Amino acid sequence: MIFFRENSDLLNEITLLQPEIEHLKSFRIFHKDKEVEFRDGSGNSFFYYVQESSEKGILRNKKIFQEKEYAIEIATAIPKSERLDFLIQKGTEIGVSRFLFVNFMQSERKDFNLDRSQKIIKEAASQSKRHFLPKIQKYEKLEKLLDSGKKFFYLDPLSEENISEEKIKNRVPIIGPEGGFRKEEIELLSKRGVSGYCIGKNILKIETAFLYIASVIQYISFFSEKDT
Repeated sequence: MIFFRENSDLLNEITLLQPEIEHLKSFRIFHKDKEVEFRDGSGNSFFYYVQESSEKGILRNKKIFQEKEYAIEIATAIPKSERLDFLIQKGTEIGVSRFLFVNFMQSERKDFNLDRSQKIIKEAASQSKRHFLPKIQKYEKLEKLLDSGKKFFYLDPLSEENISEEKIKNRVPIIGPEGGFRKEEIELLSKRGVSGYCIGKNILKIETAFLYIASVIQYISFFSEKDT
């Protein structure tokens, strides 16, 4: 069983929180002797022995993991309602390292509950056994994102150029709002030397485009790393 906690909480003895106890009960292991793993989201894993029906754990072992060399960062508009939860959950499971949320001129949603999003990240990271928690950043407009010093490309269903490994490697994709980029934003992207590539002629929802391009980048990065 894996839980996430801040590193400062992970001492030689630990006290289980009520949500953790309830989770153990739901798997019918709270009333059994067990080993519970706590991760701090930065590569450190702490293994505690917890006796049956006890809320206390004793540290037995610690392991340190190295972060993968490649990072998957994706800049995106914020989807409406529960679709944002889905994007964050599945993006975490796929292996996204950083969610870059951007307010575009035609964004229908411009804010979200950060605490809720981080809770979803921890639950998804626990389920998918990730050692490093993804980060969340928010940009109030496209220009601020482009000033961050990263290299970008954007998804454009009207582009005559399709994506390829050579075109997108080491670049961060930008997914616009479902209303599309405004003319001023397209001009800004062009002025900054950011190219648009097509991933298909169908018009995709934000979360669909996000998971599509995240999977493509994960595939490229994974096999590029194996070949080195």
